[in-house]
Amino acid sequence: MKEHVLDKDNVFTVTGRILGRLEEIRDYSSGKAALANLRNSIGRPLSETIDVWPIVFEQMPEHFLSKNGKLTSEEKAILTTLQIYALHQQGQSVNVNKRTEKEKWNNIGISLKALRNGEDTIAIDSRFNTMITSTTFEELIHHLRQLVRILKAKKQNEKIVYARLANDLFWYLRNQEENVRLSWAKAFYSKLENTEKGDESND
Repeated sequence: MKEHVLDKDNVFTVTGRILGRLEEIRDYSSGKAALANLRNSIGRPLSETIDVWPIVFEQMPEHFLSKNGKLTSEEKAILTTLQIYALHQQGQSVNVNKRTEKEKWNNIGISLKALRNGEDTIAIDSRFNTMITSTTFEELIHHLRQLVRILKAKKQNEKIVYARLANDLFWYLRNQEENVRLSWAKAFYSKLENTEKGDESND
């Protein structure tokens, strides 16, 4: 998948900047309120979620912004990622976002792979397959949220490269679904290991 516009303004780097700000204030009342507002915005039109506007729009470059009231692919990918991050971070004492460079296999598949423990992987494999074969973006996100909740419950030390997730969701929305599906599936089913759990110094 090719990169979008200038490197400093692509979905990966912009999402990273927003997450960095959320991580800085995570332990303060303003940070907890921001994460709660993101969770409460799930399933609601952005026009009705005024509280998340500063979080979402403050760091976005102008060319990401919609001019017709309909969310751009950039806005939708970043907002969706921040909502999932807020769900994952809720009640966690450590940072669940993994900061790293944009490496080929550092996608959501390698994080969810941590759930494939033991020999009986039928249930989790079925859930993963249901997600990646979703026919719409909304269906994909519904199943992805469920899997992240399971990851949070069973693997509390497992982190996700949320900037990479936003980047993948952006390309999914830009008609690159097959590339995204294959990339996630290869990481999920491969023998690759997510041995690096993130930079704890960022917590």
